[in-house]
Amino acid sequence: MAAELKGFVLINRDEVAACGRQLGFDLYTVSLDDVGADPHPFCRKGQAMDSVLAAMDERLLAKFYIRRQALQSYYADMEASLSGLLEDPQVSVGQKSQVLHRCANNVLKDVYDDPRSGENLARTKDITENIIKFTMGSEGSVPGLLRLSSHDYYTFTHCVNVSVFGVGLMERIDSLSRDDLYDFALGCILHDVGKTEVADAILNKPGRLTDEEFEVIKSHPMEGYALMEDKLPPIALDVILHHHEKFDGSGYPHGLDEKNISDYSRVAAIADVYDALTTNRPYADARDPFKALTLMKQKMVGHFEQQKFMSFVEFLSTS
Repeated sequence: MAAELKGFVLINRDEVAACGRQLGFDLYTVSLDDVGADPHPFCRKGQAMDSVLAAMDERLLAKFYIRRQALQSYYADMEASLSGLLEDPQVSVGQKSQVLHRCANNVLKDVYDDPRSGENLARTKDITENIIKFTMGSEGSVPGLLRLSSHDYYTFTHCVNVSVFGVGLMERIDSLSRDDLYDFALGCILHDVGKTEVADAILNKPGRLTDEEFEVIKSHPMEGYALMEDKLPPIALDVILHHHEKFDGSGYPHGLDEKNISDYSRVAAIADVYDALTTNRPYADARDPFKALTLMKQKMVGHFEQQKFMSFVEFLSTS
């Protein structure tokens, strides 16, 4: 997905191909010779997808757009076709990764806009199931998803990234049942849902937080737990509530020490901090992976279980 142009949004062929058997929106184009011109009609809603893709392939240098008001239909079609796409052996791992990451980001954006929506939570559960299906069933899936991680921090994008890092590490170090891995991934993808109760002025503040503002930020695990307490399984709730606990007992909200932090929250904490350090945030520039890992090892002594941290380093080196 790329920038808007006079009410239009640039899209790509792989995402269009993931939108089912028929085009669910009008498609527009600008050819190489029409640079600077408004997009003009290319294919109409309802046209067979095979013919649409063939026509797109004939115009390799053209750019394709949909109207901005058609975005929700576009995403809905992609989500509805996602499960079948992930099972299609003719679709490359790279294409599957791209569409899955796009769908996950859109679902999480809607969830963080309205975390109390039962429909949005159901979509989150579906997208989590598809992440598990993909990572367990496709060689190269985790590296493919990690390559799509954004370098700019948005809460919903960060949560997708944390779920991918977390699932990748958990699959490496523990043979969880599929159900437990799903519940863990669901907790990762919703670990920051409590931030929906924190004012944007605090979340996006470019400078240092005051002590009072930091106390508000520290409320988000409890807020997230309260939002999801009757909606999610225990493993997911544990991750939401305890992903900021530290091995030495200096974390929050409960100051748990190493004896009382679950393996799920230990892994989520590593994934959460690493992704935060390697993305641009309002108050800090992104660090490169080596510097982020060095900081975690040297400056965050006592925050993480060292064995799992070293497994994470190994996981990154082979992904």
